[in-house]
Amino acid sequence: MIKLIFYILYHLSMNIEISSLNPEEFDEMMRFLEKCYRHSRGYFPRRYPHVWRRDTLDYENKIILKLDGKIVSHVGIFPLKFIVNEDIIDVGGIGGVATLQEYRGRGYMSRLMNYSIEKMGRDGYALSILWGDRQRYGHFGYEVAGRGLKLKISIRSIEQEYGSKNVELKRFYGEETLLEKIIELHEKIPLRVYRDRKTYELLFNMDNLMVYLSDNAYLAYFARHEELLWEQGGDPDNLIPFLYSFLKTVGRDMNVSSLELSIPYYPDPVLKRLLDICVGWNITPVGMVKIISLKRLFESYINYFSSLNTSFSATFKIKESGERVGLIVNGENVYVEEKEVGKKFVLNERDMVKLIFNGVEQVNIDSLNFLKTVFPLPFYVWILDHI
Repeated sequence: MIKLIFYILYHLSMNIEISSLNPEEFDEMMRFLEKCYRHSRGYFPRRYPHVWRRDTLDYENKIILKLDGKIVSHVGIFPLKFIVNEDIIDVGGIGGVATLQEYRGRGYMSRLMNYSIEKMGRDGYALSILWGDRQRYGHFGYEVAGRGLKLKISIRSIEQEYGSKNVELKRFYGEETLLEKIIELHEKIPLRVYRDRKTYELLFNMDNLMVYLSDNAYLAYFARHEELLWEQGGDPDNLIPFLYSFLKTVGRDMNVSSLELSIPYYPDPVLKRLLDICVGWNITPVGMVKIISLKRLFESYINYFSSLNTSFSATFKIKESGERVGLIVNGENVYVEEKEVGKKFVLNERDMVKLIFNGVEQVNIDSLNFLKTVFPLPFYVWILDHI
């Protein structure tokens, strides 16, 4: 009992401060992350140059907990913009979640997560996304969500289903003209994360990233992992012979005869053609999502709703926050109201994520036809955009 009292008094006497990171704390922050994640010196600026370099780091959104002036815990907010055709969704990516080993078990991560969630609400985000343990982050309202497709293609599968057309390959060494081609091709993809030109430049010149192009297609992978593509782009008539030529040349030199690709599970010509030529495929989640604002979320997807050519009205309410939003779709006209309209659906926040981003089959509610027409809402995060 006496030991417990001394333990409590000791911790009460410590000065705990939650704040944003200051630029002069950059070096301490890098050492902190390297220690927590057991990475080599300078790993984070090398692997994530667009968000973790001294000159690209968003200090305001790196939330730290200091104990007597020492950084002991951190949660990072990384502003992202999901592109879904004509719609733009403001998303707070969560990354770099860490606490020094000797300070774990004291609730510091929970305090920073709750602080960050409140901050994202104040800053106007519709969603938050992260990649991590489902049970750990489920406590904060995050749920596995989204639909991606992993496919395996091989030299044999392409030859059998498409043919053996070869094209010339060029390796990317930072040339401006080739970077412009990558940007042009990537921005034709309907589901992606917004990148400015500086981000493209930093990502595609990243250490250990290997990039190849043809005239109208590209791919990127991490060195010594040729079989797993991080990103690719191009229309099917250019992409498929390009992938075949890559396997027949670079793949042959590396003793690789098949590739694994990840793409959005979303109806477009690339999806259909890759399904035709693949060895096999499986659907995988995109990440773990939390709804920060249901109203902002529906407002962000207005163009998508108007493209569905359907009519309905319904109210969606999240139990924990009490947020209630009415959604009215009448052909091309879409209205998002802070009042009840039509059929009402009241769900906890994780089930609301399941309904909206995974589909009605994952929740215990009446399966009305309009729900199957509207949900799941599409989004996708390419591997290069993970944080």
